[in-house]
This record gives sequence, structure tokens and C-alpha cells, in this order.
Amino acid sequence: MMNMVKKVAGLALVVLVMSWSLDADAQWKRKKNKPDASQGAVVSQVIGFNNLVTITYHRPGVKGRNVWTEKSDNVRIGPLVPRDGKPRPWRAGANEATTFETQEDVMINGEKLPAGKYSLLMVPTDGEWTVIFNEGIGWGIFKYEAEKDVLRVKVNVEEAAHQEWLVYGFDDPAKYSATVYLRWEKVRVPFTVSMEEK
Repeated sequence: MMNMVKKVAGLALVVLVMSWSLDADAQWKRKKNKPDASQGAVVSQVIGFNNLVTITYHRPGVKGRNVWTEKSDNVRIGPLVPRDGKPRPWRAGANEATTFETQEDVMINGEKLPAGKYSLLMVPTDGEWTVIFNEGIGWGIFKYEAEKDVLRVKVNVEEAAHQEWLVYGFDDPAKYSATVYLRWEKVRVPFTVSMEEK
């Protein structure tokens, strides 16, 4: 009798775990079948002979909000952009972490960044912003670890014409350099990517 009870309890546990698994899978598929409010995008530029530099990100919209002061509907996020006098990293996009990938070593504003794929983060302030290249790549900014920062550079932020959907791009492409920029609302955040001439 005891063996029968153990078998029934074991079977019930298996059925429960499978139902949780199926439910989680169904939720994932529903999420995947619905377009993101902030759609994904990729932009790339060859620098030097064959070094493809790629930024992968999601594009939030301004949507009539003050993106620098309003809070997100998600309480874990807090302000849409942490520009509230308490400087801390922002994922510089929406949804998953924005990533920056370079196939060869480059210089960012004159500072060396080894080849690799990094989370691209920014610390917005009222003066200079800090651009961070971090080895930890995860969802959003919730698991940011400062000890995984590979490089931090200061950049001057510029005023620009209104940009409804956040966008990254490359300006001033030359043989061994280009200017990366983020534009959103009325802000442009540029930094230089360069390589040694060969």
C-alpha cells in the first residue's frame, strides 16, 4: 500500500512539473508571437580592412513622454532613463541589453577595447555621460556588475533635432575610424571607434 502511495505521489509530481513547463512554454510562445513595443534593430560598420563593428539594440519611442524624468510602468525599472541626479548605468535602449561587438581590437575615444562582445551601457548626467563596455550580457540592466566593466569613457552629449525612436548609427566613416552615435528625443551621444592604420 505504501509503495502505491509513493508511486501516485511521484506521478502527481511529474504531472505538476510538466504542466508548469508547458505553461511556461506557452507563455514564451505567446510573447514571441507578439511584436515588441520597442522593436529590435541592428546596425553595423566596417572599420579598417574587415573589422565589422555591430550594435544590437531595441528602439523605445518618446511617445509624448519626458523620457528623462518619467517613470516606467515596470516598478523594477524606475525612471525610463536614470537621469534623476543619482548617476547609474542605463541599458541605452529597451528590453534586452544593448550590445556592441567588434571582431578586432579598437580604440574608443582613444582608449583600447579588446575584440569581443559587450553590453553597451551609458550613465546619463546633466554634464558628460559615461559610456561603459561591460562583459556581462544579460536582460536589461538588472544584473549589472561594475567589476565586469572592461572600459569606461566620458563623452560630451549634444543637442539634436527631435528623434522619436531611439536609434544608433555611424557617422563620418573613414578608412580606420567612424563616429558611433545614439540619438533619442533631442539628445545625441557620440563616441569615436578607431583602429591603428596598417
